[in-house]
Amino acid sequence: MQAQNPSSSAVEASTNPLKVGDDVSFVVARTMARSVEFSVRKGTIKAIEDQVALVESRHGRSLQPLNKLSREGEPNALTKALLGGRDDA
Repeated sequence: MQAQNPSSSAVEASTNPLKVGDDVSFVVARTMARSVEFSVRKGTIKAIEDQVALVESRHGRSLQPLNKLSREGEPNALTKALLGGRDDA
C-alpha cells in the first residue's frame, strides 16, 4: 500500500518570482591591492535559463545567479549584510 502524501519537487520549492523584463539589483565585489570594494549595480533581466539570468546594466551584460538578484526597491545582499538582514531595511 502506498502512502497518499502530496508530492512536491525541488523545482517547485526553488522557483524564483523573477522574470524577463524585471528591474533588479545585484552586488559586485572588486579586489584591489589590500582591500575589497563592494558596489550595487542595477539592471534589467533580458533572459533566464535554468537558475541564471542575463542582466543588462549600464556596465554591459552579465550572467548572474537568480538567487543573487533582488527586485528593484527590495533590500539587496549588501544592504542585508550591513543592516543584519532586518526586514525594515
